[in-house]
Amino acid sequence: MSRIEGLIEKARKMKEKGLTTGEIADELNVSRETALWLLTKATEDITPPSDIYIEWRGFVKSPFRMRNVAKSLADMIFEVIDDTPEIVIGIATSGIPIATMVAEELDSDLALYYPRKLKWEKEMTEITGAMSENYAKVDGKKCVAIDDIITTGSTIREVSEYVKKKDGRLLCASVIVDKRGIEEVDGAPVVSMFRIVRI
Repeated sequence: MSRIEGLIEKARKMKEKGLTTGEIADELNVSRETALWLLTKATEDITPPSDIYIEWRGFVKSPFRMRNVAKSLADMIFEVIDDTPEIVIGIATSGIPIATMVAEELDSDLALYYPRKLKWEKEMTEITGAMSENYAKVDGKKCVAIDDIITTGSTIREVSEYVKKKDGRLLCASVIVDKRGIEEVDGAPVVSMFRIVRI
């Protein structure tokens, strides 16, 4: 079985378990368009989107490794901001574990954001993201957004817009891998441990 066939099979099994296309994209660390292609490839002749698959299994199964990545991200955040963040926003679902550890490193409160992509299906157009009511509020606060991967940049922009609507300020966004090469969002720097560069 090729890697693509393996991804198609993973996507199919997730769909059978009831995950939305957006949730499948998040679980596989690919764009929504790539997830849709994986789900429809067998029945339609669709050209695959340009995307890069990141295999996390060796990393995410170890809290020790995640802790060290969180320390590195916190160090990188302090390189680009002058203010102390009050809130670390973990972006669901894959950004939450690392954001929890980064919040501890930064001595900040934790907020959770559920982006609209998690609810996304091909036929849906009017959907919005939401902040969890169970964690810290971003209203009027200095914030840092944490996710595992930037694929298109739309989620980071969505979080920035949400923080602005709540009169907060996004000091920076930080991710482990940036597949898009984004340097800033709405004036806030984006720092990543790894940036994918297509030549």
